[in-house]
Amino acid sequence: MTLRAYVLAIILAASPIGFAHAESGVEDSSRARLLGDYLAGSYARYIRDSKAQSRFFQDAYTLAPDDIRLGRLALYSALFSGDQKLAAKTAERLYRQDKTESMARAVLAVDAFSRGRASRVKKFASEDSPDFTMGPVLKLLAGWTAVDEGRIEKARKIFSDLGDTAYFDALGELQLAKLEAREGNEDAAMAAFDRVEQTEIAGLEVALARSRFDARRGETQLAKDRLQSLVDNNPASELGPVGEYIALIEAGEALPKLSVKREAAIALTVPAFEFFVRNQSTDGAETFLRFARWIDPEFDQTALWLAGLLEETHELTVEPDVEAEVLALYRSISDESAYVVSARLSESNIFFDQDRDDVAIGILERLAEEHPSYYTREALGRARFFRENWEEALPFYDALVESLSEEELAANPQPLRLRAIIYERLDRWSEAEADFKRVLSFAPDDADTLNYLGYTWVDRGENLEEAFDMIERALELEPQSGAITDSLGWAYYKLGKYEQAKTYLEDAVVLTPYSATIIDHLGDVYWRLGRKREATFQWKRALEFDPTEEERETIEAKLAAGPNAVPAQ
Repeated sequence: MTLRAYVLAIILAASPIGFAHAESGVEDSSRARLLGDYLAGSYARYIRDSKAQSRFFQDAYTLAPDDIRLGRLALYSALFSGDQKLAAKTAERLYRQDKTESMARAVLAVDAFSRGRASRVKKFASEDSPDFTMGPVLKLLAGWTAVDEGRIEKARKIFSDLGDTAYFDALGELQLAKLEAREGNEDAAMAAFDRVEQTEIAGLEVALARSRFDARRGETQLAKDRLQSLVDNNPASELGPVGEYIALIEAGEALPKLSVKREAAIALTVPAFEFFVRNQSTDGAETFLRFARWIDPEFDQTALWLAGLLEETHELTVEPDVEAEVLALYRSISDESAYVVSARLSESNIFFDQDRDDVAIGILERLAEEHPSYYTREALGRARFFRENWEEALPFYDALVESLSEEELAANPQPLRLRAIIYERLDRWSEAEADFKRVLSFAPDDADTLNYLGYTWVDRGENLEEAFDMIERALELEPQSGAITDSLGWAYYKLGKYEQAKTYLEDAVVLTPYSATIIDHLGDVYWRLGRKREATFQWKRALEFDPTEEERETIEAKLAAGPNAVPAQ
């Protein structure tokens, strides 16, 4: 049974209306179908099935063509399903009904901008809109159209009044800075860049735009230093256009000059996560990203961000259409793109989530071969690490640690920490202990390492006083960590201080309620306190939360004969 038929069946079964009456049969049937389409579309929206949502709302809008609200729902649904042609057609219908409808105007302006039809952009974007979301879209498109036509004073006026919030005021300031840079007005451009930098919005895009400006006026070293400071503060930024720009400068090549379409696409992409997601409006984020993708389908940052947003807002394993779109977006990013590493890493994660490890590792191996870097090598090691393939993971982390200087390890001791965990899992404790201590020499307040080393010492019955200090320090650093709270409770348990252990382990279960390890520990302490029925209950619960095979065997042995039946570790 289709979703519409299912909803209709419910309506008809529950309705007191006599659908069999000859005189009202057609009207009632049409009304029921309209209601069925609307409810089916609403339910599809609830379960985030964008294609079904679009289909049902389009059908409902066809049955009630004068209903503006249905038209809006049909328009949003068409856009979110990725059907630009249907979105434009629906917007045209809605605009004919209401010339002030902001979403319809925005869609038609986006479509016209993408086709280079300036007169139509001006037609739909010429008047301001009170709509909080669509207003800035219309102004951005009107502003960059004015730039393209050489109407610079008009563009300045538009960008100076982009929106009603501090964020969009700052975004407008960024457009002004870019405009003045394009026009060669150095003093005005620098002043605008200074103003937008003070707002701390769009930090990456501001740095890229200002570096392009600096390089064009011959200040290539200044441009490089600006970009390098980004890498120093966030090494992962080297994976995208920052690394690409640095390489171009070092090769003596010019930084790219962006088209008006690219500038408009950037202006719509930047607010998606920085403003809309931060303000818990994923629909607003998706709208802006869909518009940006429509305007400039070659802009890889939009593809990467849209795919990431769809991953966050949909469950790909049960939504094959969305999964196909996400994969298509990642694969649209070519091997020559500055975003290729991020795209391939994200693509591989989808296959890991499907337990298709061979496909995922194949993607990572090709990536590491074609784009060798710390990040691609680390991804291959991490793939083995999280699948607990310790023997296979170790060579990758050996190579990573050996490739990094002391200064680099001090800045990022993560490879050393993960190698220590691998050593511990392979029962090579002396090597693990040395690596953990080395991490703490670089990062003495690393809560994870303090907890791991302290917990392991407690479990081994070694260095107990120092171990307690480490775990307590870790808990001070991260008081809401269930894992660290569990470590302190387990330390008291190992010392036979069961009442203190109970307090911490009960807190740990509240903080991390689905950890088989923590629940198992709570069962152990209950048993020692003579609360054997509660201990049995906790051990049974622990089996429900995906324990490791070793944990499962241990818990089952305790359920059969109590903890004394389990050999001491």
